[in-house]
Amino acid sequence: MIHSAKPRIVIYGVGLFGTMTAQLVRARGWPIVAAYNRAGDKVGKDLGVLAGEEPWGICVEDSDQANFSGLEADVAIMATTDRLAQNMTGYARMLGAGLNVICHGSEAYFARGIDMSLHDEIDAMAKANGVSFLGTGVWDYSRIWSGILVAGPCQNIERLFHKSITNIGESKYTDVVGIGFTQEKFAETIGKVPGPIGGIYKTIPQHVLYGLGYTIKDVTEKREPVLYEHPVWCAALDKNIEPGISAGTRIVVNVTTDEGVTASAHIELRVFEAGEEDNMLWQVIGNPSSDLRTVRRDSGTASAACMVNRVRDIIAAPPGINLVCELGPIKTTALEPTP
Repeated sequence: MIHSAKPRIVIYGVGLFGTMTAQLVRARGWPIVAAYNRAGDKVGKDLGVLAGEEPWGICVEDSDQANFSGLEADVAIMATTDRLAQNMTGYARMLGAGLNVICHGSEAYFARGIDMSLHDEIDAMAKANGVSFLGTGVWDYSRIWSGILVAGPCQNIERLFHKSITNIGESKYTDVVGIGFTQEKFAETIGKVPGPIGGIYKTIPQHVLYGLGYTIKDVTEKREPVLYEHPVWCAALDKNIEPGISAGTRIVVNVTTDEGVTASAHIELRVFEAGEEDNMLWQVIGNPSSDLRTVRRDSGTASAACMVNRVRDIIAAPPGINLVCELGPIKTTALEPTP
């Protein structure tokens, strides 16, 4: 592994988060060595143009056809899918090329809570190549570290509670969370099967408890429709969501530990009413009890910025899988020199 004063970056996945991250990397003055994407109309195009800027002279390569040997870079920033299993080929390519990997996928934050066999495979690949792996993004500060920090003053803890609301009513992901579904359709497509988001959010209270030193014993998750008693306007669908029709998904998670401390989470991804804003609340019930509320106003930029601001952390981290709870709270790069 060759290190430089300015970390050399590979962008793997040039969708929304990949291009946003590339813009922030360029703004820091760090070189982007290469960019990769699955086959499609983005392959062969200039990364700068895809990011909405002038050409940067970086041509996006087909990730299935590219030769990764001799790739002289420090960190690969991956923004592909949330699922570990779907990302394994990409992990193998980047870790195998001797690059530290930062992954935006939600399951990457706490792989041990998703699939221990995949966790061990990723960990082994990273250690075999002397590099490190990290899952990060907007959850880093808004969900994981906020939960750890609120428990900091406690002399004893009885239980933790996490609640969040995220506005999906203005996005393209209405189907993902069942907005506009009947209760019967919701049950069949989201409630009874994992679907696109099932199993992802359960890792949040697990990760926080693990970061606090507790031993996870059992985890349960259920997904239920968010129902209003009055019509609510959904901008993405250009219509009202009527009473009794799903306005989104509520994910309810309960975690127990060997030590007896529990955590629960209510994650709501739904249509917002007037005046609401994305926010995350952590409550610790213990001695002393306290609350910490985080408001996010630009989640996309925050996710990309967290990946960029963790670059030096992951370069300095020990080989293998690392967790944000182990690397310390994320630090700003505002004072780092830029071009």
